[in-house]
Amino acid sequence: MKKHITALLCLSLTMSMSAIAGAEAVTEEMSEITAEVIEISSAEELAAINDNLSGNYVLAADIDLAGEAWTPIGAFVSSGEGEEGEMPDETAAFTGSFDGNGHTISNLKVGGEDGIAVGLFGCIANASVGNFTLDQAVSEGTIMAADAVGYAYFSQVSDVTLTNGTVTAYSSELSGEGMYGGIVAAGMCSVIENCTAQADVVIPDNTANAGIVGGGLEMTSVIGCTAEGTISAGSDCYGLGGISGCGFAAEEFTDCTAQNVTITAGEGSRWIGGITGYAGGYEAAEYGMPVTVFTNCTASNVTVDADENAEGVGDIVGSGFFSEEVAEAMGAPFDQPTQFTLVDCAAQ
Repeated sequence: MKKHITALLCLSLTMSMSAIAGAEAVTEEMSEITAEVIEISSAEELAAINDNLSGNYVLAADIDLAGEAWTPIGAFVSSGEGEEGEMPDETAAFTGSFDGNGHTISNLKVGGEDGIAVGLFGCIANASVGNFTLDQAVSEGTIMAADAVGYAYFSQVSDVTLTNGTVTAYSSELSGEGMYGGIVAAGMCSVIENCTAQADVVIPDNTANAGIVGGGLEMTSVIGCTAEGTISAGSDCYGLGGISGCGFAAEEFTDCTAQNVTITAGEGSRWIGGITGYAGGYEAAEYGMPVTVFTNCTASNVTVDADENAEGVGDIVGSGFFSEEVAEAMGAPFDQPTQFTLVDCAAQ
């Protein structure tokens, strides 16, 4: 895979705006499921979801994972399709529904220095996950690392509260593509709604797309989410934001608040925003990348400590996406930065 994956994947798939509608339809489809609902009451039962990744689950009790090494529910295995195979093989991903029923899962420890798509859930596809609190979570990985969901593909992640979260990234030949977040590390054609994250995210030099709620989000809308915590980035990083690292071709960011957030970035880092590091799309519908609309989003007490000459630093959004590589390969309109719109947004 290459750097700038969050842009190149969208371009290679030439998706239309209907993809977002398809992602939102996941919620409606899940509500119609009449299959058996399986109750989960212990750590052992939670881990056993990996034996039936298409099941429909509900938590019946709080669960303490006791800091034992956790195997993510669902794994990212390339289907061999898309730009260098980023589309997941759905036989390995979680494709069911998980209702936390308001319970708490505590003391998660997942991933390691070579982890890919790590979190409580590693990879979910056409799935619904939510309605739980994740407390005292520690996640580590090289790419797509989060406390809750490593990679959400055409899925719904809602009503997840993360407290005392930590996400740490490590360098590898893949880590330049990044994607690190408290709730969702990488999102494709998904919806993240009513989630709250209090977390510290740490990424090394030459990595990208880090946020406290979401990391690298493409065609993924974020609604009613709140972030608090820190992002500590090394040198030559890009895409750092209080809510998400990027929102490439996202349809909307609505009613989101980053509060009491500190973003520290090393020399040469760029595209840093109180809500999102970079975002947007193009007006022409045939390009399949909508102009992202930020509505009623607030950055409150957000501090950015970066090089005074850093490119693309903004109170709400740092920048539109632009890559000379993409511009040369695709021509117009990709020879211009992506576009976004701010409606009733404020920095306090």
